[in-house]
Amino acid sequence: MLNRRLSFVLLCQIFATATFAQKPQAVQNDRQVLQEILQQTYQPSLVGKQLMGFGGETDIRRAGTIVVIQRPGLYGSLLHSEPASSSITGLKCELFRGHKDYEVPAGERYYVTSVAVSSSTVLVGLISARGIPTQAGVGRVWTTLSFNFPDQVLATADKETVFRAFDQWFIPEGRGVTTAPVAAPVAAPSAAPAASPVTPPPAASSPPATTPAVAPMPAPAAASTSGASRVNIKSDPAGAEIYLDGEMVGSTPSTLVIPSGRHIIRIHADGHADWERNLNILPGSEITLSANLNKN
Repeated sequence: MLNRRLSFVLLCQIFATATFAQKPQAVQNDRQVLQEILQQTYQPSLVGKQLMGFGGETDIRRAGTIVVIQRPGLYGSLLHSEPASSSITGLKCELFRGHKDYEVPAGERYYVTSVAVSSSTVLVGLISARGIPTQAGVGRVWTTLSFNFPDQVLATADKETVFRAFDQWFIPEGRGVTTAPVAAPVAAPSAAPAASPVTPPPAASSPPATTPAVAPMPAPAAASTSGASRVNIKSDPAGAEIYLDGEMVGSTPSTLVIPSGRHIIRIHADGHADWERNLNILPGSEITLSANLNKN
């Protein structure tokens, strides 16, 4: 009987030890899953010199996701070896390393270069989508963001919490951002000047005192998309740069909202011949473009 009890206790201990040993591995797996989800959503670009050393360290060899900065407080550095690295908790941002070569404004566009999940942080590497003039010179600037989260958020792959934190600082281009011109804000109607006394009309025809004197104005957002059209653009290979009337506006595949009229769309990928089309876009239309890029 004693031997049976000892055997049962020993089995329980072995089971508990095995369960405890598996738990850290499961947590690590959840972080790996979260990292893969984030890398699929924010696809990193391939940046740097090509094979045999051709090109520069800021050349975009393969374009990934472009994000648009949503609030000020970030910085950029011209040095890849010393990027402007900021620690972010909620809406609080603190630069802890790197150069303040460039104070990043809201609306600046960046390529994502890396996304990595650690025990309590998510690291996002960025490089500006354009060359920026600074006091230290002109070039693309490097920015690194270290988002801080409770361990449990990352251990359980709580992607929604991570997405919400990202959205406060940057969003992928094309989600909530369009290329259509933004209408100027409509000024609020000023108070009407006092009118000179007039003979009041008969009481039966007088409007109630609460009736507004001016009809409500339509929301400005409705005017900003009036006459615009949707243009869906994809390419083979994917990840090519999209230029609208000479200005880069994203990478394939993307859906752009473009004002009606004549436009030139050019698709560019390193090592391939450019693809270009002249379009006369009609108001309210939807167009799909498929660009097959030939290798040089």
